[in-house]
Amino acid sequence: MIGTKLFSYTLEDGTMVEFTNAISGFGRVYLNAEEVSKKRGFGTESHDFNYKDATYQLNVWPLISIHVLGVSVELKKNDKRLVLYGKESKPKSWKIFLAALIVGILVGVSTVFFLES
Repeated sequence: MIGTKLFSYTLEDGTMVEFTNAISGFGRVYLNAEEVSKKRGFGTESHDFNYKDATYQLNVWPLISIHVLGVSVELKKNDKRLVLYGKESKPKSWKIFLAALIVGILVGVSTVFFLES
């Protein structure tokens, strides 16, 4: 497996579903250590894959709050939710962009400030 494991879930038949994310930005879904989906996402990722005559969907989105910074993960089977880790509400894309822009500006200003002193 490539990347850091962020999610792991065992299906009814014992099959292990795992989600990893790498520094390159690619999220990967594995079934019993075999890669079934690979996507790069900004803000949210949605991985669709088929297994034993069923359609699965793994959704990942940022969990941004005053207390926590992380990800929320949802696994669905045939549009029925199997598991949800994190909060259900998904942030809007413009909020993610605005937060990234603010962080970038703060880092840039602080870098200039420290280089000048």
